[in-house]
Amino acid sequence: MGRCHPCVVNKMVNGSQMTVRWHVDDLMISHTSSEAISQFLRALKDIYGNNLAETTGNVHDYLGMIFDFSEREKVKINMTQYLSKVIADFPEEIIGKAATPAGDHLFKVRDEGRKLNDEQADAFHHTVYQLLFAANRARRDIQTAVSFLATRVQAPDEDDWGKLKRILRYLNGTKYLKLSISVNDLGILKWYMDGSHNVHWDCKGHGGAVFSMG
Repeated sequence: MGRCHPCVVNKMVNGSQMTVRWHVDDLMISHTSSEAISQFLRALKDIYGNNLAETTGNVHDYLGMIFDFSEREKVKINMTQYLSKVIADFPEEIIGKAATPAGDHLFKVRDEGRKLNDEQADAFHHTVYQLLFAANRARRDIQTAVSFLATRVQAPDEDDWGKLKRILRYLNGTKYLKLSISVNDLGILKWYMDGSHNVHWDCKGHGGAVFSMG
């Protein structure tokens, strides 16, 4: 069975866009008017009853992500608690820290690498997809390393296990990093995240990565 991904719908309400995100029975609603959100919640309660848990304010815990809207025109997203649990639940104790998510051997695969036993292979698969969830959200800096390991879940070997442990050691020292998203005067959405670079033999670039989306 595939993973159920969050869905998003938008609607103009009182001249401003209301956005509703949901995953199974967890919703996150945003609008410039708190009254518009309250009206939406009352409509939901008319259908499903009053036994609905709700939170309001500038900080929200949603699907393992902490959204902080305390600063004007900016949102900060952190997954500290989620990542701490991933590290704690890993079968081996993660000690120490790594400077980057991956070394220069990330993409190197040895044909003679010894395959993991069934228990380790299951743990590898589970942990990689936990990290893939974080990499596609608040921790873009681990995306390259995790995406590669996601291609190895069918038959992981001891080298892959070591690469996964390196990501976890990196996160052990950086789990408090937050993704900060803001919009400039031109209406262009930008986010900034430092990451590891030159982890492949033909990489030429240096420095931090900047992504922008109109």
